[in-house]
Amino acid sequence: MFKKASFFSYGGIQLLSPSITTLPPTRASFGASCPGLWTSRSNRGYATASDTSDQPYSWPSSSSFTPYEVLNLHRNAPYSKARYYDLVKIYHPDRPCDEHPLCRNITPEARLQRYHIVVTAHEILSDPTRRAAYDQTGAGWNHNPKRYNTVADASADWGPYGPTIYANATWEDWERWNNRHQGKQQHVVDQRTFTRLVILLVLFGGAVQASWIGQLNSGYEQRLREVSEDSMRFLTGRRQHTVAQMPHNDARVQSFLIRRDPTGSGLKEEEEAVYQKELHPLRGVPDVQQARDRLSSPETVGAAPLVHAERSEDLSPQP
Repeated sequence: MFKKASFFSYGGIQLLSPSITTLPPTRASFGASCPGLWTSRSNRGYATASDTSDQPYSWPSSSSFTPYEVLNLHRNAPYSKARYYDLVKIYHPDRPCDEHPLCRNITPEARLQRYHIVVTAHEILSDPTRRAAYDQTGAGWNHNPKRYNTVADASADWGPYGPTIYANATWEDWERWNNRHQGKQQHVVDQRTFTRLVILLVLFGGAVQASWIGQLNSGYEQRLREVSEDSMRFLTGRRQHTVAQMPHNDARVQSFLIRRDPTGSGLKEEEEAVYQKELHPLRGVPDVQQARDRLSSPETVGAAPLVHAERSEDLSPQP
């Protein structure tokens, strides 16, 4: 009788087993039978948690440590979160220290500071873009930046890239960066000479402006003096004309009445008698008695109380 056979599959290949109790091939036996397949799987190029945790770790002792030193990662190695998780468990302020060697002899403030440093290092190295920017210019890392004494030391860490655009702060830096591949430019005019020329132009413009303002001010003053002199001449002429033409008070009263109403009849009806009394020498009234009768009429007496009896003698003709 044939033994009962069973089929089992491994790697997509069905194999015939003479018995159910046959065990699957071990790693060594399978590696011997399929060396190419096992070799391709065993040579993995990425880091694992076990690989990282096996390496001894201590906090960087240098004052200018880098994110790679904080997470104990080689500069060219792929990033793994295992070390970050381990350090967060150690330095997180809400977790107990449990007498761990890395946090046993430090203060709570130092522990919190280390936690922030670990988080910053993780944010930089876990992002390929930020990691590339840090590798080129050191962007994003402000914890004890490393200082270089010579250009050779900086080139050894950052590579021979030369000056970067991120270091430009002034317009001189921008010009130097734009002309980094060219020779020194020849200036037609020296910068100091150009500065002096600009200062002279500003002073000359200020002097011209001050002169123009002075002339404008003097013109206004001259115009005011002319207006004042014209007003004084006009008032003096009017005063002289009044004194020459009207030496007596009666003439001045007559001039006022004529200026008030050139028709000589008054602005109101009751003023007509007063106008006739004061202005009749100028108007040439022939009958003095008629003027007296008009002035002595009831309407005129009641309407013009300003007419006095003693002034009636002036109406009589002179011999």
